[in-house]
Amino acid sequence: MTFFSFAKGHLLLPLCFFAAIIFVLEWTHMDMRLASELFHWQGGVNSWPLRGHWLTEDVLHVAGHHFVILLAVCVVIAIAMSFRNDTVKPYRKGLIFLFCSVLASVLLVRIGKSVTHMTCPWDVVEFGGSMLHSSLFARLPEGAEFGQCFPGGHTSGGFAWVALFYVFKEYRPDVAKFGLAFGIMLGLAFGIAQELRGAHFLTHDLWSLAIAWTSSSLLYYAFFYGLRRRSCRVWSEIYHSLNQPIIERLK
Repeated sequence: MTFFSFAKGHLLLPLCFFAAIIFVLEWTHMDMRLASELFHWQGGVNSWPLRGHWLTEDVLHVAGHHFVILLAVCVVIAIAMSFRNDTVKPYRKGLIFLFCSVLASVLLVRIGKSVTHMTCPWDVVEFGGSMLHSSLFARLPEGAEFGQCFPGGHTSGGFAWVALFYVFKEYRPDVAKFGLAFGIMLGLAFGIAQELRGAHFLTHDLWSLAIAWTSSSLLYYAFFYGLRRRSCRVWSEIYHSLNQPIIERLK
């Protein structure tokens, strides 16, 4: 499979759909509208009432973070087992891909936080904070303080597991959609909790999903198609180089 044929269905169409959604949300100022609705629905005045709630904070944020770490540890253990257990060995490449994909998604979002200027809802003046809200595509006013809330970090830990779609696609295509559903549902649970706490706007979480899907797609092609083709080419070159003297002698 060529990269362009792969990208057409797995990257181009999803990213065009994502771009259309982001355009509509930016054009309608939906981030602030939705955040305002959630804030007043909670009865917020100077702070977000659900920011420290046991469900949103203790369960979906703190325990959710630990759950993602536990999943990653389980993958690492499975990779280690693949070197000693013949049952796990056939899945080694998929497990390594899964770990790399999850790690890449989380790191890319972390890097994004350090280079963008968007604020968290709880830091915005309209919701009791002291900072100005600004779109990702707009410049902050002169002297305004930079935020570090974009993309959604906690949400990325859930959406990163959309990479399970590609793992199952390689080994169990019949259940691949369940791997995708798991990553999306986990990310949605984290995202909704963070939006209820005032930690993130809607677009913050959508960008995390886009980053997770894009990075996992690119890594999947590299692991299961790009590297495979390169290794075949290398072995072919080795074979011909080893047999070249024999061919010359036969002449």
